[in-house]
Amino acid sequence: MKHFNRTNRELILLSIGIIFVILSSISLYLSRMYQQIDAQFITLFGTSIITWIILSVIGHFGLNVINPFRDTIIFPIIATLSGIGLVTVWHLQGIYAIRYTIWYIAGIICMLASIKWSNTIKYIQQHPYLSLFIGILLTALTLLIGVSPSNKGPTLWLTLLPFDIINHKIYFQPSELLKILIITFLASYLSSQRTALILKHTKYKLMFPLAFLIPMITIWLLITFMVIIQGDLGAGWIIYCTFITILFVRTQQKKYMIYGVVLFILAVCFVYLYSDLVKIRIHGWLEPWLQTGTNFYQITQAWLYMSNAGLIGSGIGSGQSQYIPLAHSDFIFASIVSEWGQIGGLFVILLLLILLHRIFRTAQLLKSNSFNALLISGIGILILIQSTINIGGILRILPITGVPLPYVSYGGTSMVLSYMTIGYIISKTRLLL
Repeated sequence: MKHFNRTNRELILLSIGIIFVILSSISLYLSRMYQQIDAQFITLFGTSIITWIILSVIGHFGLNVINPFRDTIIFPIIATLSGIGLVTVWHLQGIYAIRYTIWYIAGIICMLASIKWSNTIKYIQQHPYLSLFIGILLTALTLLIGVSPSNKGPTLWLTLLPFDIINHKIYFQPSELLKILIITFLASYLSSQRTALILKHTKYKLMFPLAFLIPMITIWLLITFMVIIQGDLGAGWIIYCTFITILFVRTQQKKYMIYGVVLFILAVCFVYLYSDLVKIRIHGWLEPWLQTGTNFYQITQAWLYMSNAGLIGSGIGSGQSQYIPLAHSDFIFASIVSEWGQIGGLFVILLLLILLHRIFRTAQLLKSNSFNALLISGIGILILIQSTINIGGILRILPITGVPLPYVSYGGTSMVLSYMTIGYIISKTRLLL
């Protein structure tokens, strides 16, 4: 009976999310009725939303089969976030919405697969340096054969398939995988009792053991390389902040956090001198209205439409957020606020906070400082930092770095890996019962 009530709770929560997305889709359709729309748009739009509903329901029943004793709140949240993202992208860029649907299908499949075969993570746990090396190697390959899907900006992607799918090649962004591999490496590294003792018990307070210095210097050099050579400011920032936070959570040593922040400030000063991208982002953060040219058009347009949205927004499909560059990707939160208003923006933030609470709760209830607990904490910290950097950049609390909003923004690699990692977390919730 208890199991039946738990699965029913997930189905009820998922149904609420589905109803919300359906109502939003109807609102978008009605707004388009006043414009010239063809039958193809209606067919593709309806098929896409129905596909999202079917896959969400399949995901629920698939979870019932693979892991019936699980956290029943996590999946409805991420499905609803992706549903909001799908409706928003349909308003902005129809062709991207079709691909978004495909990535959602792939995400659900990978989530169920990662739950089914979650024990395969033990191989990565036993060979953390090998997985880290592979991640760095794939990221470095973008210097040689990297491409940019938009044919402009940093070449941070690798072509995954030689042929087109829906008039678009399939790309893979290695830096997204590198984030996960670094967290896995740290979970394995810091779960070692010997490593923990070396980190905690140093003879002199101002001295740092090699167990700390080696990964710190390695990550510091890596993110400096990613920012200066690759121009990947977002991934570099996220990886370093995640590393420092995980290290602090594991050791509870304030000095590691303090020196990590000092090194981060030094890195920012260093890359500011050698990277034009960093200069542009910092100037755009401090004074976007006073700058000339098009480099700051994105943030000024986002602020303009968000400020005009008010509490309830202009209505789904009635806003002008399509004029914000990359509104379907890095700036999707600005699009949501523009159409759903400040209430819509707060709703998305609330869903992310509930998701983070469930993730950290899962980690807390596992064996303290175990590999699983550290890995799940690391994934939660990654989602927290990435969401903060994305939303903080749009609100001009932080500089723009070009990172997607987890489970909402368009981006194939990010979405598939996000669902894969959440599948791993769900697989471990059965250990709590």
